[in-house]
Formats: sequence, structure tokens, C-alpha cells
Amino acid sequence: MFLAINELIKEKTRYVLIIFVILLVSYLTFFLTALAYGLANSYTQGVEKWQASGIVMQKDANDNIARSLLNESDYTGIIDDNSAVLGVGNATVEFDKKDDVALFGVDVNSFLMPNITNGRKIENKNEIVVSDQLKQIGINLNQEIVFKGSDQKYKVVGFTDNATFQTAPIVYLELDSWRHLASDLAGMIGMKDDSTVNAIITKNTTDNSKYNTEKMSWQPISDYYFKLPGYSAQVLTFSTMIGFLIVIASFVLAIFMYILTLQKKSMFGVLKAEGIPNSYIVRSVNIQIIILTLFGMTIGILLTLISGLFLATKIPFVIQPIFFLAIIGLFLFFSIIGGIASVRAVTKIDPAEAI
Repeated sequence: MFLAINELIKEKTRYVLIIFVILLVSYLTFFLTALAYGLANSYTQGVEKWQASGIVMQKDANDNIARSLLNESDYTGIIDDNSAVLGVGNATVEFDKKDDVALFGVDVNSFLMPNITNGRKIENKNEIVVSDQLKQIGINLNQEIVFKGSDQKYKVVGFTDNATFQTAPIVYLELDSWRHLASDLAGMIGMKDDSTVNAIITKNTTDNSKYNTEKMSWQPISDYYFKLPGYSAQVLTFSTMIGFLIVIASFVLAIFMYILTLQKKSMFGVLKAEGIPNSYIVRSVNIQIIILTLFGMTIGILLTLISGLFLATKIPFVIQPIFFLAIIGLFLFFSIIGGIASVRAVTKIDPAEAI
């Protein structure tokens, strides 16, 4: 420990450059992780708010909730306290700025109704609860808004947090209001049936057989996440990118340490000639790798946190501590594995030849 720290202090310029490289790569890795998690989270936040166990859709919809249409004849007699019907659509709202939104038609007394962070729940037709992200385009409580393609005005009576679906802010409506709005926007004849919904959401239920019929089928909500358009491809792409970044950055650090070890060949030779065992020198090299890696990553995390303060309201940017801890562990693991080359170089030094 003494040898490792003393050398770091004495050769500050050399090691500051290595820390700077680790800082940049770790910052990029942490930043991409927060961005990837934020983007993935924005796909499913609205679904996660349900705390549901499964979703029931029309079999012919190919797991696309927008194409799934169920009528009362399909679900009559199977709706209970652990299930609720859901309508889904898309619209564009224009206020100070334009924004595309997801429309959720819900029973206001069901578990699909979100928590209210400001205002109140829906009590009448043409009242809506919206994601607090829509405050960014100038929407405030008790304002009336119009969706493009419809002349009907809707009053904002409440805001809810963490409400996005496929990255779009969610607007919650009472089911009848949703049917009329969806019909106006899309001209869907099926919406003229006053019992039309897109899906049934289940919660706290183990018997799902009643939801599997000739027309509809049940699936776990966790499986549905990965069937959202673009979700699995996005998760796989970012995961692969981040994984390669960690491995490459770790071995870059190992290469730096290997080169530095070779440059210190004469010094290590003197130490070995004085009776310092290989284990002590190897331990010193590994401690240096750990200190440099931790120091660079700490600054990288701090920069990521600062970036999050400025970007969180503009892009889907969410910091997940568990992922960050996993990245730190992987960085350290691969750095030490890569440092084996330095360790072997130390053990092969002949004191007489080095001197």
C-alpha cells in the first residue's frame, strides 16, 4: 500500500493522465447507462404504475395494444376487483408547444387510475388527468385543451408523475370520453360501440384461464414490456454498447499499467534485489489499478449526476444506483483481470538484469 500510494503521489502528472482517460470513458459509460435506463423507463412508466400481473388482448392483434379491440361480449362476467378495462390511443396536443401524447381511457374507480400529485381525480366527462411532463409545454391546472382532430375541449383537473407510455406523456380520460375522442381522431368504427376497449389489465390473480378464449389471451405484464415496438431492440443495443465500453476501457487501463510496469523495470529490480517479495510488488500494482479506477469513476459519476440535473427535464435521463454499482464492479473486475499482464511482467524481472 505504501509503495503504491507513494508512487502515485510522486508521479502525479503521469497518473493524472491515466485518471483523465478513465474519467472520460467512465463518464461516457455512466451517461449512456442513465440515458438507456431513462429511455427504457419512459416506454413502460405508465404500465408500471398499474402494478399489474398481466394483460389481456385480442389474439389477432399480434401483441399490439392499439390494434386490439374487445367488446362487452368478449369480457362480460370476467371483470372483478382484480381486473380493469383499458382504452389506448394517441393524439397531439398543442399549447405553447406541440406534444404527442398517449391516451388512456380508464374506469375512474379502478386501480388503473393514477396517483394525483396536483389537483384531483376525474369526476365528470371531458375532465382529464395528465402527466406532469405536459407542464413543459405550458399546460396548467384547470386549463382547457383541445386535441388536433377534435373540437371537444377537455379540462385538466389533475397531474400525475412518472406517466409515460412509449416515451409519450399520458393523458387519462374517463372511458366514455376516451371512446368519443378516439373515434374523432381516428375515425374507428369500432369505437362507436360504447363498450369498446383495447385490453383488460389483471392484478393479484393466479387463475388466468378465464381470460384465454377464442378471441383473447392473457400474458404476464413483464412479457408485454418486451413486445412494445422498439423496446427490446433498444435495450439490447444499449446493453451491448455499454458492455463493450466497460471491457474495452478496463483493458485500456491494463495496457497503460503494463507499459508503466515495463518503464519501472529497473526500480522493481532494485526492490527485488533488496529482498522485497514478488507478492508485495504485485499487490502494489493491483492497488494502483484499483485506486486509479475508483478515482476516475468517482469523478465520472459526479459529472453524470451534474449532467442529470441539467438534462433530466429535456431528455429521458434516469440514474439507477444498482446499475451504477454493477458497472463499478465490472470495471474493477476486468481491470484487475487485465492487470494480470502487469503482474506477470513483475514476476519475470531478473534483479541482476534489471539493475
